[in-house]
Amino acid sequence: MMGKLSTTTIKFAAFSFLVVSLSTAQAAKIRKGHVIPADKGLSRNAIRKMYERGKRQTYQGKDLDTIGMPVGGIATGQLYLRGDGTLAVWQIFNRHVFSGYGRDNYRTYRPDSPVDSGFAVVVESNGRTLAKKLNRDFGIVEFTGEYPIGLVRYKNPNFPLQVEMEAFSPFIPLNAKDSALPATLFHITLENTSKRAVEVGILGWLENAVLMDSAKSVLAQRRSQIQKKKNRSLIVHTAEEAPTHEDVPSPRSKIVIADFEGPDYGDWKSTGQAFGKGPAHGTLAEQNPVSGFLGKGLVNTYLGKDVPHGTLTSPPFEINRKFINFLIGGGNHIGQTCINLLIDGKVVRTAVGKSNEKLEWYFWDVEELEGKQAQIQIVDKASGGWGHINIDQIELSDKPEKVPSGPVDKLPDYGSLVLAFDGKACSPSEASNIIALAGDTLKKKISVQNNIAFPVTQRRNTGMATNTVKLAPGAKTTLQFVLAWFFPNYEHGHEYANRFNNASEVAHFILDNHKRLAGETRKWHKTFYEDSTLPRWLLFRLHSTVCNLSTGTCHWWKSGRFWGWEGVGCCAGTCTHVWNYAHALARLFPELERSAREMQDFGEGFDSQSGLVGFRSNRAYAADGQCGTVLKAYREHLMSADNTFLKRNWPHIKKILMFSIIRDGNDDGLIEISQHNTFDINFEGANTFVGSLYLAALRAGEEMANETGDKAFAKRCRKIYESGSRLTVKRLWDGEYFIQEVDLKKYPKHQYEKGCLSDQLFGQGWAHLLGLGYIYPPENVNKALQSVWKYNWAPDIGPYNVNHKPERWFASPGEPGLFTCTWPKSPYIAEGVRYKNEIWTGIEYQVAGHMVWEDMLDEALAICYGIEKRYHPAKHNPFNEVECGDHYARAFASWGVYAALAGYEYHGPKGHLGFAPAITPEDFRAAFTCAEGWGTFTQKRSRKIQREEIEVRWGRLRLKTLAFAVPESFQNVKVSVTAAGRSVKIDYKLNDSRLDITIKNELVLSEGQTLEITINR
Repeated sequence: MMGKLSTTTIKFAAFSFLVVSLSTAQAAKIRKGHVIPADKGLSRNAIRKMYERGKRQTYQGKDLDTIGMPVGGIATGQLYLRGDGTLAVWQIFNRHVFSGYGRDNYRTYRPDSPVDSGFAVVVESNGRTLAKKLNRDFGIVEFTGEYPIGLVRYKNPNFPLQVEMEAFSPFIPLNAKDSALPATLFHITLENTSKRAVEVGILGWLENAVLMDSAKSVLAQRRSQIQKKKNRSLIVHTAEEAPTHEDVPSPRSKIVIADFEGPDYGDWKSTGQAFGKGPAHGTLAEQNPVSGFLGKGLVNTYLGKDVPHGTLTSPPFEINRKFINFLIGGGNHIGQTCINLLIDGKVVRTAVGKSNEKLEWYFWDVEELEGKQAQIQIVDKASGGWGHINIDQIELSDKPEKVPSGPVDKLPDYGSLVLAFDGKACSPSEASNIIALAGDTLKKKISVQNNIAFPVTQRRNTGMATNTVKLAPGAKTTLQFVLAWFFPNYEHGHEYANRFNNASEVAHFILDNHKRLAGETRKWHKTFYEDSTLPRWLLFRLHSTVCNLSTGTCHWWKSGRFWGWEGVGCCAGTCTHVWNYAHALARLFPELERSAREMQDFGEGFDSQSGLVGFRSNRAYAADGQCGTVLKAYREHLMSADNTFLKRNWPHIKKILMFSIIRDGNDDGLIEISQHNTFDINFEGANTFVGSLYLAALRAGEEMANETGDKAFAKRCRKIYESGSRLTVKRLWDGEYFIQEVDLKKYPKHQYEKGCLSDQLFGQGWAHLLGLGYIYPPENVNKALQSVWKYNWAPDIGPYNVNHKPERWFASPGEPGLFTCTWPKSPYIAEGVRYKNEIWTGIEYQVAGHMVWEDMLDEALAICYGIEKRYHPAKHNPFNEVECGDHYARAFASWGVYAALAGYEYHGPKGHLGFAPAITPEDFRAAFTCAEGWGTFTQKRSRKIQREEIEVRWGRLRLKTLAFAVPESFQNVKVSVTAAGRSVKIDYKLNDSRLDITIKNELVLSEGQTLEITINR
């Protein structure tokens, strides 16, 4: 299907957006309590601004606080570049991190940085040496990052240098391996803004964070080295088993600090109510069974069902043994349900439970603290789930009570961490002098020794300084660094471990191939952002969600299988119904989506007997996910260079579609029995949320069956689809939108009946993206989308949420958003579809993308602009759209908007490519991707001539047919085509506003070549 060229007529009020006119009779149907206005209250000027090309966005001041742009390789962990150029999050150590159910992560906060690292610039001028760290203390700091490239500028009128730091990991669409490197590149450009020549250099430092989490409970040592190889300098951090010494004296006897066997806490001092008057004697009322404690007594703060708070602090004691052992259980809330070791009132060691009631041994290595006075503090500051702490048997000992959990090199956070400089570093003594210039703080914590080992309980940094470079006034120099990591002991392994043995190898690979990796990353950035005619804010928003690939949401297992959470650490299994919305990965790295289909949907999650695809790679059914799997299979076929994927997997795909046909029951095209779905509920009866996906899946099945020669099945799919389309309109169309056919007396909960569901045409949006055409009559589709806009999109969500509170807040009063479901013409169902009062960006993108196909461009841009405003860094991290967890996968739906704006259609095996720009078709340019290459598409249109250019900038493009949209005034046309300047023989046919071109001899365009099409009236 090609996008339409006609635009929807706009009706403006003084402050109005596009609104479909309603008769008085229709307007009267609206329920009085439905407070979402039909007039959206946006001015002509606001609409005009949405279409403006605009400039790259720059942030500074307090806006820098929330920014955290992922700058690691895709599926290699999560490392943020903060707004001031420092690094944060550091989720590279294979620790499971649950980022929150929603209310925990939709908040304004600065991303935390648990690992110390950074850069400082050093300048010698006029006999003086100055140093400044690259952070917000530099002076004026500006962030202008656009994923995948982060860019931070530093200025200070009292400093002779202006600094620009570029940070990114190689990101090259269609080249998954080179885009999945566990590393970040830093290009630091120093410009002399003074009137004198200066000597400049950079100091870089990195903490040894190997065994980041295990350090608290294993006997090991860290090792830090400075290595020089290939004319490069590397800080190399590793860890190893702690040395054993045969001459170690016999351990001294244990000293029990507390066993909690008495009637009270003795000399210990308590605050609050959580600890009661004395130790508990096992399990408390309504608590799960507590086990693992010694004797009869223990600290157990489950008093009052996790509600009370308090602290319990020991008298001072001398640390006169090497270890402190204790038993711990309860909640896993850092700083809230914990036991702390205090020295001079400061926490020097801490531990938390594992969110279970079994007490287990834990130890602190305190050898470096021997002779100091200390106190134990037990803390309960949490309420709600696992908001308590259990402690018993605290003792001083020369041996750890807990046996280490296997060899050090088998621990999850064992590996290596490297900071590499592409050049020679200065000597340790010179580096020490530079560090001293950078301030006392750095001088105390950075080592420049070439090889040092130290206990794993200690936190130490290693630094190196570049040799200085002389800069004349106005001159610039760029220095290159690589931060690389290698932590292979993830439960399922990492794909990168198939290619590298340590972080040093990663760093050398990147620097060996720096010109290509950096050049092709910049080429994609330029193609997508700089060379496009689309509004810059829109490009930023639609591509910002792609960064989710470089977060803890996405994993590429050692087996080659791509796997994803719904959000970081939340809801496992590359969930079929959530990932139904995701289009970015399939268009940018199709081999990864194919791996998910073949290794999960047709593999581990597939029931070969029934055709069921377990929606979390299990044996659980989700109706929307089941249908979506067929659509994804067809998409993966379209994004393949040939038909081998389809041929290899057709028996599985057919079986999967047959599962839904069997659920249909009578081949009438309606699924009416219970349908579990993405709202974590079951819909009962016929509806178009699942129904449209089912009909689109039937159309995709028909196309695939025809391509594989399964004509009988193709006919069956067509017959069921036609019946379903007809019956849906007959039974579910209410005159404005599609409703649900359900008996609320029988099923009173979790249904929407006469409500207006924003996702009611989900399958139709899919059909457009896959070139399957309309699955319902166009007039019904357009009217339904107009109703979704009218009834569900609020310019201010506040008034509606006053009476209808959401389960979780993903938009604040005063902000715009699209509600999941409303009841504009019937009584509000308080126990209706779950999440009805919430705002999900994934649904917003899905609806906006579909609106583009239906010529509702203004509405589509308004929805996307609403997301952009909600995720302004003054409020939230603009690179982290949340739902159930950070970096939620549903937001990958943004690529559907992008594809719709280009009117993009592609069939790799058939060599077909088409475009029908929906925005500024008279002057349009945008990036595109295909199976084997990517580039830029340009369209220029005047009254008598339309020109198309397809330029391949990476890889290659095989073509047999083309399609373009032309104005209705182009009735009799002449078409000519050239490739790399040579004429191409073609046939062409004009059908209404669609021009189809057949290339007589298959054409292959290589990188740097352009195909030009000229269409004359």
